[in-house]
Amino acid sequence: MRRLLPLVFLALLASACGATKHVDVKVTTTRATPAPGPGHVLYKGGGWAVLLQGHKASAEHLVGGVWTPDRSGVVKVDILGPKPNQKVAATPQVAAQLIGNAPLVESALWVDGTELQEKGGGLNPKRGTIYGAPAAPLAAGRHVAVAYARTAAHGTAVAWVFTV
Repeated sequence: MRRLLPLVFLALLASACGATKHVDVKVTTTRATPAPGPGHVLYKGGGWAVLLQGHKASAEHLVGGVWTPDRSGVVKVDILGPKPNQKVAATPQVAAQLIGNAPLVESALWVDGTELQEKGGGLNPKRGTIYGAPAAPLAAGRHVAVAYARTAAHGTAVAWVFTV
């Protein structure tokens, strides 16, 4: 028993030393990126988002962790068709002209929240046209189209209503 007592003492001493040992642990927290909005997000990527709220569209840019609508008007989006409030066939061609003060780097078209398969082109990188049609005929009634374009620094989204 006398030989066992020193071993028990050593075990207690070793466990006590381990209990008082401190380990430095660094905890890193990452703030989640807020959601753009308000409105229905049609697109979000590359620090840009396109939102639709009712019959109004906006292009928002993520700046310093905050989504900010671009109201600069630097990028112009002109509706080519269908014209606002126009009555059209069930499979309309939707088109917009895009003009920027710098090369356009992104553009898109949506009808009722669904992106169209766009085609487009232009004479120079600052000016172009995009167009597309819904994959299936639209139901009779009112529909909302959205056109979007941006340069590296500025963007614009425009919404309009047409009828089938």
